Amino acid sequence: MSGRTERRGETVDLAVQKIRDCILYGRFALGQRLIARELMTELGVGRSTLREAFGKLAADGLLELTPNRGAAVRRMSRAEMRQLFQIRESLEGLAAQLAAEQIDKDDHRQLMEAALRDVQRGPAASNKEFMLHNQMVHNTILKIGGNDQLVQLLGRIHLPLVMAQVNQSLGAAQIAQSTAEHAEIVHAILAGSPAKADAAMRRHLRRSGTWTLGLPDDVFKPS
Repeated sequence: MSGRTERRGETVDLAVQKIRDCILYGRFALGQRLIARELMTELGVGRSTLREAFGKLAADGLLELTPNRGAAVRRMSRAEMRQLFQIRESLEGLAAQLAAEQIDKDDHRQLMEAALRDVQRGPAASNKEFMLHNQMVHNTILKIGGNDQLVQLLGRIHLPLVMAQVNQSLGAAQIAQSTAEHAEIVHAILAGSPAKADAAMRRHLRRSGTWTLGLPDDVFKPS
């Protein structure tokens, strides 16, 4: 029985990952209703497996589940996005500060130097590459900081959904600017300067938030 349960869990996780990728990389549009029958055929899973996958994606903030209407890709309103960036500025500023304080423990410096090498390769060639790069930098900073409660809090504010929502609007200039800001943050952490790391992260998120909130109305869910 345990083997069957493990296999089912793996099948659900695989379905979650495939649907998540479709959302994050633009195959499914924001606000799009997902057709269960079509997904069951495409993924080769049953209704109960898909229902469980939908539940996990809803808990992650990527889907909205509505009785009698099924699942739709979540889209944030402009007000929700503004509030989220306010929260992120404080929490991720703290994460950068903690990473700078912990930089010389264990393998933290090697991890951060690896992140810097990735940054120094220059701006990503595609939006998908940039999203992966962005996730790697922010996740490395969180890991080095070592505050599990902070990791959980940031996990609840749905950064992947933010990236999915702005993905189609990202251009070369925005990607290059964010890449340069990531380099500044990483250098401050490697220098062991909590104050500079905190300030660099806050500047990065404040500018990113200003840019995001300046996007056209059709990017956001109507209030």
